[in-house]
Amino acid sequence: MSVYVYAKFSNFQSIDISQLTKQSFCDHYSLLLNIEVMAYPTVQSVTKALKILELLIERSAENKALTLADIHRECDILPVTARNLLRTLEECGYAKRRSHGQYEEGERCYSVLRTGGIIRKLREISAPVVKDTSEDLGESLVVVSILNGHRIEIIRHQAKDDRAKSPDATDNTRPYQMRTTRAILAWFHSEPLNDFIEHSGLPSIEDWPECSGSLNGLKQELSNIRRRGGCNDQRSSFAAIAVPILTSNNEVIASIGCYAPLERTDLARATGIFKLMQNCAQQIRELLPSDPINAE
Repeated sequence: MSVYVYAKFSNFQSIDISQLTKQSFCDHYSLLLNIEVMAYPTVQSVTKALKILELLIERSAENKALTLADIHRECDILPVTARNLLRTLEECGYAKRRSHGQYEEGERCYSVLRTGGIIRKLREISAPVVKDTSEDLGESLVVVSILNGHRIEIIRHQAKDDRAKSPDATDNTRPYQMRTTRAILAWFHSEPLNDFIEHSGLPSIEDWPECSGSLNGLKQELSNIRRRGGCNDQRSSFAAIAVPILTSNNEVIASIGCYAPLERTDLARATGIFKLMQNCAQQIRELLPSDPINAE
């Protein structure tokens, strides 16, 4: 079955691209850059699409949606052009429509987040500190962040003799169960917290019984975690421990988590792990630039 794509050139009548020979295609390459396919506007600059993608990533780091007005203001791209570019990014999986006129990163954008912006900076800075702390403790450690309601793993350092598979390593479908998630939410301001709740809903009784399935219950539990400086709980056969990573402006950007088997972790050892993880988070904080999102 033939697929016919019609294009209009500035100095030619409408022609069938499928009938062009290789030579004629090359001869008219400069004109092909200005193809107008049907009524759908073409992307004439990859640079504009990349600018929008970078802005999506930055907004994700701030737990905010991206709007056409944001793109016009910060990238000087007309709203109609931005809408078409976002449509292309959406079809390719790099953008996702949150609501009318609001966009967030798509599934394919998460791999970009792992190597760009704040995630790249945090990983570069924290990796050696986390490695040293993990080796001192003899326990595996994980660093995670939350971007637009999605929990993403930034670093995982597996202890040499630790063959246990942490719950954090395999289950992202129930974020409220994760102490690494709770340790971040406890330091969230109202706007990103509300965004997370809008995305994930309130915790179920099964995932977090102490919250009683209510917003007030959730806020009370988060307040308790903040007062204690993090999480130090027992979960089935593990001591579930997590502390926040804060910037110099006391903005939470990630958390460090550890699941230490109870067979080798009594209360005293769990308390010691908790303190060493707080020290680890403090070291990372001191190494972070004052503005990790915009720092070079």
